[in-house]
Amino acid sequence: MPEEPGDDRPAGLIGAVDNVLRLLAIFETQKVIRVNEVSRDMGLSRSTVHRMLSTLHYHRFVEQDDLSRAYRPGPALVDIGLAVVRNMDIRATAHGVLVDLAEETGETVHLGVLRGTEMVYLDSVESAQVVRTGSRVGWSLPAHATSSGKAILATLSETELKNLYPNEKLTVPTSAAPQTRTALIEQLSGIRSRGYAVNNAESEADVSAVGAAVYDGDGRVRGALAITAPRSRVDSSWVTKCSAAVVRGAQTVGKRFG
Repeated sequence: MPEEPGDDRPAGLIGAVDNVLRLLAIFETQKVIRVNEVSRDMGLSRSTVHRMLSTLHYHRFVEQDDLSRAYRPGPALVDIGLAVVRNMDIRATAHGVLVDLAEETGETVHLGVLRGTEMVYLDSVESAQVVRTGSRVGWSLPAHATSSGKAILATLSETELKNLYPNEKLTVPTSAAPQTRTALIEQLSGIRSRGYAVNNAESEADVSAVGAAVYDGDGRVRGALAITAPRSRVDSSWVTKCSAAVVRGAQTVGKRFG
């Protein structure tokens, strides 16, 4: 049961939000919750608790059993918890590989995950070279304009891609990125054949990259690795060398998941 509010709570708490979070915290110790019990234990009116649960139900954070009318954790709440665990797992699992890749290639290496149509970067190991690309930790970039993003998008079916990108025209950070869904789908076909993706100044005008998806032992995509460098340093031999390295690195991370 969550702790009762006390005098040590910080100033500036939003009461309604505080109540909702306290309510969700009940699931730490109880599989199901009921309006009457929550009302009694939290010192709130039944109508207030019912409105809170109705809102959470609408957003799929809770589900209601048709017979008992009790509430249990919903798919949105479960998905968020699993996503946090997966992200923590892959960052811890992949970091050593990022270090090795940075040493092997002399370039900056990144770990990212797909969130909707954006790549979110969880970890980076920077190159030791004076002229280098920097860390992207915390950055969010359009997936269709990044090597790591395209590597993951290439694992999706055409139906899934059309659901992600319902419009033919795509918003692009640079003119080098695919500007239509049709062009993107054509690129992804080549990526599936090669096993890696290339970003040639598509997300940033002066940056090029190669990326590969990370699969766990069950064939699920956990994220992607990317090796980036200033565009001036990238040529065909660089792509050949670094694409082989990033594919090996992604395979190594995947094997660590079992």
